[in-house]
Amino acid sequence: MTNWFRLRRRIRTRLVAGIAAALGFALMLSGCGQIQVTTVNGSPEGPTLAIGVAADEPAIGAWHDGTYEGFDISVAKYVAAKLGYANKQIVFKQVRPANRASMLNNGQVDMVVASWAITDGSKAEADFAGPYLRTGVGLLIRTEDRADFAQAGGGIGDIADRMVCIVKGDDTADLFRANHPKAQFQERDSYAQCVTAVQVGSADAIASDMAVLSGLRQANGPQYMTVLQDEGSVEYGIAVSQGTPQLAQKISEALKDMIADGSWESARAELKRQTRLTVTREVDPQAIVSDAE
Repeated sequence: MTNWFRLRRRIRTRLVAGIAAALGFALMLSGCGQIQVTTVNGSPEGPTLAIGVAADEPAIGAWHDGTYEGFDISVAKYVAAKLGYANKQIVFKQVRPANRASMLNNGQVDMVVASWAITDGSKAEADFAGPYLRTGVGLLIRTEDRADFAQAGGGIGDIADRMVCIVKGDDTADLFRANHPKAQFQERDSYAQCVTAVQVGSADAIASDMAVLSGLRQANGPQYMTVLQDEGSVEYGIAVSQGTPQLAQKISEALKDMIADGSWESARAELKRQTRLTVTREVDPQAIVSDAE
């Protein structure tokens, strides 16, 4: 039996769990708070597809008024439809950078669409389909501190001894840390916690990718917070469990269709409207898989 058909059979067993989620039962992770679980439109019907998404990344993946919304959510819905799942068969589950790999590999979700950067580190944890978005690396700071962080020629200046908040498990933050080894770093469980840390003064900045940071800026008041771009860039991928190359290939084909029919461009335009950030893509999506069987 192929990995794809094993996955299909495993997904079918989730109908009861999906109904429980739709009725409002929340999963809990030790030390991480409540995880929001929801279907796209009412109770699930038939076999379900569990997709891990972010809940605290405005314009990318956010829980708002009882539903998930954002660029990644649009991508996830499109891909699910191409795989043969109607909206009522999609079960979204909140993931965070620190737990998305474990939730994927222990079968709690079938794929993760949550601003997951394709890096050497992330490829050791999961296989990917993508990339489906390219963006820069940066810092979110208080607007009043811009002169202290920005260098004259553009970019980020000397931030030695500055306290930078990063989210546990964020591969993009690790790239920033490598570029600025003299900065001080504090880890938090979520972007919301990092925003609070900056607002109350226990941190000076938040490091992540430009898309996530731009969404946070707009949601928390662009007059109060601003984004500075650093060196480097990252590309988002849709993560699947290692050893499921057929699924990765099917998702990459769905992403190609999304680009070809204009749906990706529509999602990008909405992301720009919400964040004032222009994201790109430079290569066609493909299956990025390990040698694991």
